[in-house]
Amino acid sequence: MRPDMSKNNNFANDEEDQRQIRTPSMSRSRNQLAAAYAPGSFFTFEGGLGACISIPDQSPTVDEAQISEPTREQIMLRLREAWQSWFTRAYDLNTGERHIEARQCIDEMLLRENALSPLGASHISFVNPLKMGYAPAPLTFVCNTCGMFKGYDSVAEVAKDQHTFKPDNCPGPTKLKRCKWRQLDVIFVHWSGEWMPATPGMWEWSTKTSDKALVGKQCASCGSRDFILRTDSPRIGEWGFECASCGHRERASWLQNDPFTTEVFRENGGRRVGERRMEPISYRASSAFYAQAEQFIIFSERDQNLLGLLAEQNEQALGSFVAGKYGFGGAEPTSDEMKTILLQGGHDTEWESHESISGMLDLAQKLGDTKMASTIQMEQRKLIRRWLDSDPPLIPVKNELPATLKSLIQRRSEFSSRYDPFVLAVEHEALMRSKVSRTSADGARAPFVRFYRLDQDLAPKNEQDKKAQEDKTLDLMDKLGLAELGLIREFELCRFTHGYSRVNPSPVMEKRGQMVPVRLRLFELLKNNKRPVYVVNQANEAIHVSLRPENVYTWLKAVGVTDLPDWDPNGTVKLGGRILETAEPFGRYFSHLHPGDASTYRYVYTLLHSYAHLFMKAVAEFSGLDLGSLGEYLFPADLSFVIYRNGTTMDLGNLSSLWRNENNRFLAHLLEPASHRCNSGSLCDFGGGACPDCIMVPETSCVAQNQLLSRAVLRGGLSPREDLTHKDQRIPGFLEVVNGSNI
Repeated sequence: MRPDMSKNNNFANDEEDQRQIRTPSMSRSRNQLAAAYAPGSFFTFEGGLGACISIPDQSPTVDEAQISEPTREQIMLRLREAWQSWFTRAYDLNTGERHIEARQCIDEMLLRENALSPLGASHISFVNPLKMGYAPAPLTFVCNTCGMFKGYDSVAEVAKDQHTFKPDNCPGPTKLKRCKWRQLDVIFVHWSGEWMPATPGMWEWSTKTSDKALVGKQCASCGSRDFILRTDSPRIGEWGFECASCGHRERASWLQNDPFTTEVFRENGGRRVGERRMEPISYRASSAFYAQAEQFIIFSERDQNLLGLLAEQNEQALGSFVAGKYGFGGAEPTSDEMKTILLQGGHDTEWESHESISGMLDLAQKLGDTKMASTIQMEQRKLIRRWLDSDPPLIPVKNELPATLKSLIQRRSEFSSRYDPFVLAVEHEALMRSKVSRTSADGARAPFVRFYRLDQDLAPKNEQDKKAQEDKTLDLMDKLGLAELGLIREFELCRFTHGYSRVNPSPVMEKRGQMVPVRLRLFELLKNNKRPVYVVNQANEAIHVSLRPENVYTWLKAVGVTDLPDWDPNGTVKLGGRILETAEPFGRYFSHLHPGDASTYRYVYTLLHSYAHLFMKAVAEFSGLDLGSLGEYLFPADLSFVIYRNGTTMDLGNLSSLWRNENNRFLAHLLEPASHRCNSGSLCDFGGGACPDCIMVPETSCVAQNQLLSRAVLRGGLSPREDLTHKDQRIPGFLEVVNGSNI
């Protein structure tokens, strides 16, 4: 790229104009701007000309995201949890033998002394990412002909020095007069979140000035400030600077120290130089920038009481919810107790309905009409059930939560919200109420369409064809072990991006044989002196899938998990409740996930996760959607998952079209042996049963970083790598157990 800045009116030719210009903004989709183009990321425009860095839009007026107050509360709840999890994981590296400062782990804006102090909502702007600013970076240039190097601190400096880049005015020693300059697309990055353009100097700590200093900006031999960059080696790390005047080369290869870490270590930096070293990489490399984002299901207005269950110090209400949802109920009140409760609450008509039904029951029994008496008893039971299940319940039942679940609820801080089974249980309940179980007026488009009970939009026009298709769907669902399968017309999600890291996407990484903390950075300040959090709401089509509990329990028995809970399918307690009792924290970044005994919760999660990826692959194949445009949401205790289209552009109904056009061919594909094989042959069969060529998906689409995945849980094979109980042994697959190995 030839650096001709005069053609761009957005860039000024002097410092005064540079201060007055408005930062240009780019046009991309909101999802792209909130992730791949979030502030701090490097990119190039179409054609590959010109490297730039994203910066927050500096318009005087912030484009606030249009979100409800409950959604703001959910974001703040998730933010505090995300910041706490990151800081705790990184700061755990601090020991007596090796000191780690808190600011090496997380942005200083989130610290007070050495303790985490999360920002409040008043210091945050929830931004609609419609615009994102950018600026050219890095401002370093090298001549393709002679290797001459030039570096600048601002666009204004580049504009002033344009004469240097003319072919007949090259300052290089060869004086070939045919030089051609390009922007150097290599930068130095560090896990502290800092980056630097290439420069001949290197950051060191100066004991004289008690400050960091850039040493070596001029040749140590002749004092010249002109350098040539030698790029002969195909390895970027082996490039280096030499003096353009005398040819002196200070170091065999270019090295750079992170200025932030140099300042942290001060005079001790010499003993920990490996922790200060920055990495030279292309700005196009993924490790140059990792956006840190979260997502959650948006609660409808009528489900706000569910959101309150997740608030701090609300363990008792959450315990009552879990007990009621999964059947850990106590004894119902007697008839007299129910009468007292209803009358005291002003529900006289409800009790009158009960007495009316009781009167009809007495009459039927006197007449000896057992059939009529049985029907009336059912209606009476429905009435009482409605009192118990209403929200809030008209007749509260004192729930009896097992001690194991009470203990887990008290330890919820050990779970991250993304994998917290209690949070996911509440979110799934909200999804059931607002979508899956919600009814609609006759003829109206239902929010959820069961594939075995189609509406007019998805069904064949011929009633006979509709019945045949639905019967075939039920048969295939039976073979797939599915209890529920259907289309959610608007799966409402909120995704927000709150910061970034460099070199590694998680709080801890291994570098040069030791673990180092990765620093989470917040985005730069906006004009209103608040930190931006980029929020994107979406409501796209999704497929909701639930597995049949009886099939899952039979499979867990066949696998031989060591902590299989007792469960009676005919009892009042649901399998999800028993699964919850075996829940274990993985850690937000799976730091607690180590190989161990075959456990119920891990196997259930692995089954759901692997099944979700199988669905995603099939959806991509049959719908025309790219695999990277899909997402997943897992609900372990409810044995359910959702596959959704992830995007903010117009939803063209790809998933409804998939079912309308392919329907049972799509389901049959999930049973085919080829769908459960690896494209690399048996390469990963002996290494956990998961690799990018088979069941893994892009990490932007995976909710669990492609962990807890194995094709073996679906079709059978060597046990997953996390299972030491059956190490190097074959386990039966879920589909094998469901179909008696006849697949």
